[in-house]
Amino acid sequence: MTDLVMIPAFGCDAGLYAAVASHLPANVLSTTILADGSDLAHCVAQVLARAPDSFVILGTSFGGRVALETALAAPGRVRGLVVIGAGAGPVADPQAGLRRSERLRTGEASQVAAEMGAMISHLPGPRGAAARDSFIAMCARVGPGVMTRQSDALARRGDLWPRLGEIACPALMLWGQHDKFSPADDGRQMAAALPRGSYVELPDCGHFPSLEYPEETAAAIDRWMAGEGFAAPV
Repeated sequence: MTDLVMIPAFGCDAGLYAAVASHLPANVLSTTILADGSDLAHCVAQVLARAPDSFVILGTSFGGRVALETALAAPGRVRGLVVIGAGAGPVADPQAGLRRSERLRTGEASQVAAEMGAMISHLPGPRGAAARDSFIAMCARVGPGVMTRQSDALARRGDLWPRLGEIACPALMLWGQHDKFSPADDGRQMAAALPRGSYVELPDCGHFPSLEYPEETAAAIDRWMAGEGFAAPV
């Protein structure tokens, strides 16, 4: 049995992975852990407190950054790493992140979710609008408190590029071709920088492959896990 710990993106809950989880092999036990610390070190501590002793970690966007940080913090426990749409660099504009946090604190959570939702998905794609609506609904469920703490953590993130070579476990970078938050080139460069990195890109897809193309996303993860000896393919 392989334990797969999945970390949702900013504002998201287990609904981000529900369709993917249903397509995973029977010998993969998936668990979703919502990280909501006000800094990434706290988020990593939350994951490690709830995760099994040995596990593969998968994260999307904010959750992907938490997954990266977890792989660096606990190399003896993390057997494999899947990052979806999350760069390794520092925050480009710290003030923008702090302004987002302030808006969340002052009652604008629904507006923030709507603005981000318009960028989350590749709207011309077949499930773009549905993915956008799903993101907005998840933000409403998790609430402004969680979103504010996650926003604070994102606004304080540092530069992991110099440390990627330390991640010795197998790693899959999985990206949507039309990701507006983290360009696909980030994923390609990260895969090249990781000692055992690989890269898969889904065409006609935005920031949330698990919502826009759940079956294709699950198939890519299944193939990677089977190739690395974590699970038999479906």
